[in-house]
Amino acid sequence: MASLLELKAYLQNRKIVSIDELSVHFKTTPDTLMPMLDQWIRKGKLRKETSGGTCGGKHNTCSCGDSKQIWYEWTG
Repeated sequence: MASLLELKAYLQNRKIVSIDELSVHFKTTPDTLMPMLDQWIRKGKLRKETSGGTCGGKHNTCSCGDSKQIWYEWTG
């Protein structure tokens, strides 16, 4: 499990990262990481973005519009 400082260092280095990438890197679930990420958001150091699939949700009939991806951007 990652510490807040390990998470901060990774986010500062990567700048923009998906929740899935964080989960793989830190070998934990998104649900475990989200409270720590929320702390950096509250401090104004991190921004959370949610996007649709690869088409950005523009196609109503394709499966790529169904999946949501969560991204975090280090702003501090």
